[in-house]
Amino acid sequence: TTTLGWIKPEIDETLRQARRDIEAFAEDPSDTNYMRFCASFLHQVHGTLRMVELYAPAMVAEEMERLALALVVPQGAVGAVADRDEACAALMRGVVLLPDYLERLQGGHKDIPIVLLPLLNELRAARGETGLSESVLFAPNLDRPLPADLPAPMPLPRQSRQLMAGQQLSALRDALASWPEDGAPANIAGVAKAIDGLLESADHEATRRMLWVASSVATALRDGALPPTRALRQAFSGVEREARHVFEGDGFGAAPRGEPTAEPTRQLLYHVAHNEQSHNALDALRDTFDLAAQLPTESELAHARGSLSGRNRALLDTVAAAIKEDLLRVKDALDLHLRTKQTGVSDLQPQVEALSRVADTLGMMGLGVARNVVLQQRDAMHDIVAGNRPADEGALLDIAGALLYVDASLDDQVARLGRDGGDEADTIASESRKVLDILVREAINNFGDARQAFVAFVETSWDHTQLTDVPRLLEEVSGALRILELPQPADYLTGVRRFTETELLGRKRVPNGQQLDTLADALASIEYYLEALRDQRPNRDSILDIARQSLETLRYWPLPAEAAKLDVADEALSIESTLEIEATDEAPAAAAPVVESFAPIATAAAPAVPVAPAPVATGAAGGFDATSADIDDEIREVFLEDFEEESGPLETMLPAWRAAPVDMEKLRPIRRVFHTLKGSGRL
Repeated sequence: TTTLGWIKPEIDETLRQARRDIEAFAEDPSDTNYMRFCASFLHQVHGTLRMVELYAPAMVAEEMERLALALVVPQGAVGAVADRDEACAALMRGVVLLPDYLERLQGGHKDIPIVLLPLLNELRAARGETGLSESVLFAPNLDRPLPADLPAPMPLPRQSRQLMAGQQLSALRDALASWPEDGAPANIAGVAKAIDGLLESADHEATRRMLWVASSVATALRDGALPPTRALRQAFSGVEREARHVFEGDGFGAAPRGEPTAEPTRQLLYHVAHNEQSHNALDALRDTFDLAAQLPTESELAHARGSLSGRNRALLDTVAAAIKEDLLRVKDALDLHLRTKQTGVSDLQPQVEALSRVADTLGMMGLGVARNVVLQQRDAMHDIVAGNRPADEGALLDIAGALLYVDASLDDQVARLGRDGGDEADTIASESRKVLDILVREAINNFGDARQAFVAFVETSWDHTQLTDVPRLLEEVSGALRILELPQPADYLTGVRRFTETELLGRKRVPNGQQLDTLADALASIEYYLEALRDQRPNRDSILDIARQSLETLRYWPLPAEAAKLDVADEALSIESTLEIEATDEAPAAAAPVVESFAPIATAAAPAVPVAPAPVATGAAGGFDATSADIDDEIREVFLEDFEEESGPLETMLPAWRAAPVDMEKLRPIRRVFHTLKGSGRL
C-alpha cells in the first residue's frame, strides 16, 4: 500500500493523458498517432503495476494496451477491431475504473481481482477474443513450503528414474484419454497413481508442488469429494503437458517453465478453494496454501464492486465540497437567528429546502447515515417554520450540532468509498478510525523528525547535540502506540529510546558501521509498521521481527527491568544496568555486570603503588593491529583521546580507592573509566 501511494499519482496522470488521446481519437479516427501515444502510456502503466506486483490491474492495463494497438490497424485488415466506437468506449471505461480500483487498494482494502473480470472480458471482446474464466485471476501464494511428509525423490540412477518416469507418463496419458470432455473420468485412480509415480522422480520444487496438488485433487475426484468438470480435465491436461516437458526425452530433469507450471497448479487450487466438501487431501491443500483467505466474503465483494461504480474519490470530493457549502449557509442562518433575534422563523424556510437538497444528494452518494441525520434536522426545522415547535435556543442548537456532525463525518464517509451507509456500529467504528488516524499521523510525524535527527547526527560527523530531542520524540510515539493498545511496538520504541539516551547521549558513543546499520534496520522496521498501521494493512506484526532482532543485536532487547528505574546519568554509571554494544555477528547474550570481570582484591592493606601513565599496548602484546587498514584514523584518534582523558583521573582515583577499598563511591568512577576504555577499545 505504501509503494502504491508513491506511484499512484504518476499512474493517475499517465491515465489522464491516455484518456485525452482516446477522446481525441474518437473525434478524429483518421489520426492513429493518438492511439499510438495512448498505447505507449498504457504500456507504462502496465509495467509499473507489474513492478509492484498488482497483477490483476496490470492485466487490465495490458488488455487496454492491446486494444489501443488494435485500433491503429486499418479497418478490414487482420487484427483490426470490428466496432471502433465500442472499442473506444471500452478503453474509456478502463481508464476511468482502473484508478478507482487502485484507490480502493491504497485505502487498505483487500485486493479482489475478480471484480475486474467483467472489464477484462469487455476489453477482450472488443478485440474479438474469448473471455477469461475466474480461475485466471485466482492467485494463491505458491511459495508456501510443501508438507514435510511429502515423499522425497527416489535415490535411483538417472537412467532408472527416466525409465520409470516414461512409464508413468504413458500411464497418465492413457488415463486422461479415457476422460471424456463433458463426462466423468473412467480411470481417475490411474491418473492419481501415475502422478504419484512422477512425484517420486521430481526434483524441482515447482514440479513437485504441481504434481502433489494434482495427486491430491485426483484422489478427491476418485473419492467423490470433487465433481468432475471440463475445466478440471483441462487443468490435468496442463499437468500432463508440463510433466512431459520435465521428464520426457533428453530433457529429463529439466527445470520447470515457471508460469506454464504454475498455471495448472492455480487452476486446480481454484476448484479446491470453491469446494466446501471435507476430505483429507483437500483439507491439506487448503491448509498449505491458506485457500480460505483467497476467497472474499460477500461484504468484501459488495464493497469492491461498489468502488468500481464510478463514485470515485474525485467525484465524491467535489460533491462533498458543494454539500459543505450548503451546510455552512444553513448553519450561518441559524447562527444569525440565534444572535440577533431580528429574523422571523419564516426566514428559515429556504434552509428547509436546502437541507432537502443536501439529503437527496447524500442519498445518491449512498451515504445513508448522513442522509438520515440531515432528514431529521430538516423535519425539525420544518416544524419550527410551520409553528408546530417553538423556535427556542435549545432546538436550534440541536439542529446546528447535528449538522456539524454531518459536516465533520462527511470526509470519513467519502473515504469509505463503495460501502453502504451502515448502522450505529459503523458510526462508532468510524469515530474510532478517526482517532486512530490522528494518533498514527502524529506518531509518524514525530518518528520522521527523530529519523531526521539520526541522519543529521551522521552527516555532522557524530554531533551528539543533534540527538537531543530524539528521546522525547520517541517517547511521544511510544505513548501514542500505548493509547492504541499496541504495547509490543511501543516497547521496541522504548528500546531504541534507551539505546539513544544511554549509549549515544549518555556516553557520547560513536557507533561503527555495523551498529549504525543495525540501528537503521530497527528504525526502518518501526517506521514501516507505523505506515502499515495507518493504511490498515493486514499481518503487520511480522514487520516488527526486524526491530526485535536489531535490538537484540544492540543488547537492548529484552528491556532490562532495572533500566526503567534509572535516568540517563545513572545508566551511564551503573554497571549492573549497562548493556554493551557488540560489533560482532554473534548471537546476543545477556550482558553481564562489568564488576564480575574484575579480579577480587586480595587484601585491604595492600600498599599504594604509584601508577605511571600506561603505555599504549603494541599489536603483538595485545592482539590489536594498530597498523591495520581496517581501523579508521578518526576512530583511532577518538580512542587515544579517550585514553588520555581517562588515564589522568585514574592516577588520582586508584590510590584513594586502595586506601578505602570498601567505599563503593570511590569504586564507581573507576568502574566507569575502565568501562569507557573497554568500549572505546572495542570500537
